[in-house]
Amino acid sequence: MAEPGRAELIHADGEADSMVRRLWLVAAIDEIVRRPVFLVGGAAVDLHTGSYRPTDIDIVGVVTAADRAALVDAGFTESGGRHLRWDYTGGDFDLVEFPESTLDGTFERIALSDTVAVSVIAAESLVIDRINQATDGSQVTFEDAQRLIVAVADRVDWAAIEHDLRARPDAPYLGSVAVAHALLVASGMSEIAEARFS
Repeated sequence: MAEPGRAELIHADGEADSMVRRLWLVAAIDEIVRRPVFLVGGAAVDLHTGSYRPTDIDIVGVVTAADRAALVDAGFTESGGRHLRWDYTGGDFDLVEFPESTLDGTFERIALSDTVAVSVIAAESLVIDRINQATDGSQVTFEDAQRLIVAVADRVDWAAIEHDLRARPDAPYLGSVAVAHALLVASGMSEIAEARFS
């Protein structure tokens, strides 16, 4: 029987497009750990916008110490920190991090072939995440959130985003609705800002 994830790793290694290559790497990890994992963070922003340069691949899902050992057995290397490293034969590499065990939000499936698909945080959930992070002083800036909003504005459900933000009054972030309003105004979407976030 074939080694879990080997075919996906071969696809990743042969892929020229860095975004698609990262998706194949996620598919390999999904196969190796044998339970669902979800692409989030900067690599998901890049997928949804095509205009972001992620520093690593953030994947959420239950990944145990035994799973990390299986990933190392499959060819990943420990990087001395929170990341695993995958080296491609052409000299490039990707760093993979597992920051959380559960996905906060919803996901969509992206087909890579007739038999392989990966789970990626949905655009709405990613917008909510970036709006929240733009208020908490983390690395995601107002401008990062604005770029995402501009890129996905015509294909997200703003009513669902509004509902989610208003349903989190105890969220650790302050002023998410006000920040959403400001982001939309700054992005030239005053009508949505006034209709949903005022």
